[in-house]
Amino acid sequence: MGSTFRYLALRDDQDLVLNWFRALEPPPSEVPTERAIALHFESLGSLHDEQGNVDWKRSPVVTLFAPRQRRGVLWTAGEIHFLPTPLREQFPSLHRISRRLAAWLASFPRIFERPNNPGDWDYYLEGTLRNSDPSIFALPAAMTALRQGQYFVSDDDTDFLLDKLCKSLRLRGVTGITESDTQTAPPNKPLKTDGRTS
Repeated sequence: MGSTFRYLALRDDQDLVLNWFRALEPPPSEVPTERAIALHFESLGSLHDEQGNVDWKRSPVVTLFAPRQRRGVLWTAGEIHFLPTPLREQFPSLHRISRRLAAWLASFPRIFERPNNPGDWDYYLEGTLRNSDPSIFALPAAMTALRQGQYFVSDDDTDFLLDKLCKSLRLRGVTGITESDTQTAPPNKPLKTDGRTS
């Protein structure tokens, strides 16, 4: 199974994760997709199988879903997916990179560890964000925003769920909520085309 990492970031620190990958030697190739950046580690292997199709589980690829603003007041958690399965056996070098990334992310505050383990910041982690296992780390601007009451959601949360959440937030006195996303990026498509592991 591949590895997934999650983090919170705002405008001021969104590039920190991508720059971490860019500093690797050699750096991966960046291939923009509809909602993510696919990072292809060309020195470790091909992206395509013999028929020219992308085989996400057998290619040295990482997808990076950057945080985005939703409904004017919500930010999504960023996600990093190491796609090859099994990762360690197929690409030991990429597995080592994933471990280095894990250590780097762990240098930031862990604001969520796992479901059913209450944390200090749960009130601000809305929607389905607390429903999955990977820990969530807050980069500096996001940590400051959390302390100021910023709410975060999962990138996969549906419009229906966000509508319900926004009604609840209005009752809590949150202002500035919009009826649609301020960014017009369409929702993720399942990535057997987009690079998600789940």
